[in-house]
Amino acid sequence: MAMANGNAASASPVEGDTCPRCGASFSCGMRAGDKVCWCAAYPPAFAVPDAGAGCFCPTCLAELIAQAQAIQQ
Repeated sequence: MAMANGNAASASPVEGDTCPRCGASFSCGMRAGDKVCWCAAYPPAFAVPDAGAGCFCPTCLAELIAQAQAIQQ
């Protein structure tokens, strides 16, 4: 996935990719068959969700990482 101004560009969502935090549709690169998912461009802040738990959309992931980094400071 291409990054534009720090935000992940998203292709058409693969069926079932819904953010558990906000309900937004997004494309998970791993489920879409990409070699590397767009989320790999973000710094590691917490463990990848368990299978079936769902991944966060780019907006929520960025917000959660920013919150985790603020707590660490």
